[in-house]
Amino acid sequence: MNKFILRATFLLYLAVWIGQVQAQNLLLTGHIYDTQTRQPLAGVTIRNDDGQIIAQSNKDGYFKLSREQATAAIEVALIGYKTQHVSLTAEHKDVNIQLDVDPVQLDEVRVGLNSRVNRETPGSVALLNTDDIQRGNGMSLQSALNTVPGVRMDQSTLSDSRISIRGNGVRSPWGSRAVKVYINDIPVTETDGTTRIEALDVNNIGRVEIIKGPASSMYGAGTAGVINFQLQRAPYGERSLEVSGLTGSYGLNRTATAYRSGGDKVNSYVAYGWQEYNGYRIHSNDMRRFITGNFQFFPNDRQIITVLINRTTQHSQIPGALTQTQVTENPLQANLSNVDKGAGRYQNWTRVGIGQQYRLSDKFTNSTSLFSYFYDLNHPLAYAYIRNYYQSYGGRTRFAYDPGFSAFATVFSIGAEFNQGLTKGSQYVNEQGSEGAINANIDNQNTYYSLFYQSETQLGPKTLLTLGLGINSLQYRVHDYLAPEQSGIKQFNAQATPRIALSHTFHEALSLHAGVSTGFTPPTGSEIKTVDGSINPSLQAEKAVNYELNAKGSLFHSRLSYDLAVFRMDMSGELIAQSVQQGITIYHNAGETDHRGAELALSWLAVNNENNSWIQRLRPFAAITYADFTFVDYKIRDTDDAVTAAYDGNRLTGIAPWVVNAGIDFSTAVGIYARCNYLYNDRLPLNDTNTAYHPAYHLLNAKIGYTKVIRKRIKAEIYGGLDNLLNQRYSSFVALNAVAYGGGQPAYYNPSPTRNGYGGLNLSFLF
Repeated sequence: MNKFILRATFLLYLAVWIGQVQAQNLLLTGHIYDTQTRQPLAGVTIRNDDGQIIAQSNKDGYFKLSREQATAAIEVALIGYKTQHVSLTAEHKDVNIQLDVDPVQLDEVRVGLNSRVNRETPGSVALLNTDDIQRGNGMSLQSALNTVPGVRMDQSTLSDSRISIRGNGVRSPWGSRAVKVYINDIPVTETDGTTRIEALDVNNIGRVEIIKGPASSMYGAGTAGVINFQLQRAPYGERSLEVSGLTGSYGLNRTATAYRSGGDKVNSYVAYGWQEYNGYRIHSNDMRRFITGNFQFFPNDRQIITVLINRTTQHSQIPGALTQTQVTENPLQANLSNVDKGAGRYQNWTRVGIGQQYRLSDKFTNSTSLFSYFYDLNHPLAYAYIRNYYQSYGGRTRFAYDPGFSAFATVFSIGAEFNQGLTKGSQYVNEQGSEGAINANIDNQNTYYSLFYQSETQLGPKTLLTLGLGINSLQYRVHDYLAPEQSGIKQFNAQATPRIALSHTFHEALSLHAGVSTGFTPPTGSEIKTVDGSINPSLQAEKAVNYELNAKGSLFHSRLSYDLAVFRMDMSGELIAQSVQQGITIYHNAGETDHRGAELALSWLAVNNENNSWIQRLRPFAAITYADFTFVDYKIRDTDDAVTAAYDGNRLTGIAPWVVNAGIDFSTAVGIYARCNYLYNDRLPLNDTNTAYHPAYHLLNAKIGYTKVIRKRIKAEIYGGLDNLLNQRYSSFVALNAVAYGGGQPAYYNPSPTRNGYGGLNLSFLF
């Protein structure tokens, strides 16, 4: 008995001693993530001080180091991302390292829900980083989004903008439709399908991922595509306070401050911004206030929690569209009715969201977000005075399962999205900018849901099959207090939207992708009404079938990157607007359009040498878009549904056949950098009859700056730029199919600024 006790005691002490030795030898464990998307990064190489590879992250981004392997500092590197140098101390036991993308190797960056290399991702996916977003003065996303072939952002004043992808959304009279927009996995698009991005502070955005074409099998309704915004996060290991100032032409002023802290357990980004712009035209003043908090928590090695808080105030005047004669006389003038009625948009937005990524097991993960979004709108127009209060809540969840098949390895994804919004709206007579008699009091409760499934199967080492299916539904519930007989419910039956794509990587020089995807876009809340204000029971959603062939790759030792897409999208049931009188427009499903096009993105890394004594980086790039978009069956009907005009075979309104955006980025070892952009926009039809056109125009923008780190504690940047160097007169935002009342000319044009400049200073204090 005593021998048994002695042996047991000896084995217990031996086990404890072995555990202590192993604990002492195991110095460091951790995970490596993409800074913006929070996706784990596999295949990250970790080197010691001598440059020797001592570890590599697995598919979950996990790695570990023993005491013998580790040194005082390690180098963390992955193609497509900036190399990170991490100093280690005795206190480091578990770290969560975040890597930032390399702005010149975007084809190597992990994108999409399953974090695949961009070059190997099926379909047309574009990526914009912080350098792209800050290409202009930082007041608008227009200069960044328009560098993506097939994507167009039109803007007149800062209060009027719309985004279209492959022609879808360009006919929207205000805001954007047919495009799904997200911030940190939280929908920005309202439940009726409309999106306004004015609440976004451009300077808070860290990355933009754009999916072109229907993506209903993962993101729900929307024939144009999806835009995923990721807000900035603190660089790993940095704690800083930044103050910045900007001034420019036409009364442009902005001041902002941002706090960043990138630790192993918490990543914090908090920013406040104030900006004001008197505007290029009369009655176009714009004032914004932004406050944003973006937090990321790492409570354990299986869980990441994110919190988003955003509050924006906007006070904007709307100058309105002008006729050709008015533009010729004085492009700075405003529409007289807009001035007389004090037209403007005065609004407060608030967004709150919380998300969690949880690794349930080595094979099973979940990502879930809950959100609430609300705003109040005070909106005098030329024909009415509108007050709206909007609030919504919802959630999105996605489960991913990798069963670990030895053959035909497959990752399965399934999820759902729910969003319910309530708009309490009142409309009054506009009496010189003040509320008059009430003429409408309507509540709109909209409920949207989407179920989605997607699987990615490795048919071979370099061949990937993607299958997807989405089921989407939308309901409008209208309660009209002044005209109860116009109350009712509009239910869109659940729509199934399948997708199939096949990809094969021949070499880093060529990856081919072929796919067919489907999508649909329901009418918005303002489009479902008849001329008397009641719900149109016959109105249906627009539908699209997209056929696409895509080639991506890198040549000449990854110095030349290209992305070529050829597509055809067949649209059916397209909504056609018919203006009945000022302020009243009705819609019919009377259109079919044929979208045929090609998109090419090129990037040439002529110089890339961080150790060069002078030129460190020189990168020319180009984005070329060709659009052959035509009406196939496009008829205008009156209120009795009788055909009054047919435009079959005409070119699609608002679409330029050719758009070229080219530029060059330049940086030096001493901190001087320069960015130059050239845009050619072909002439485009302003109406469905193709009798009026906006002429072609050329834009040239340039920006130059200088950065310097002072005593390792202060980072200073000074910059300046000139937009529209060629002093072109043009209108980026045009009122398509404008109607002339009283025998006058149609007001198509919202003149854009001629030559203008700006300059700014940023100071970052590093703690």
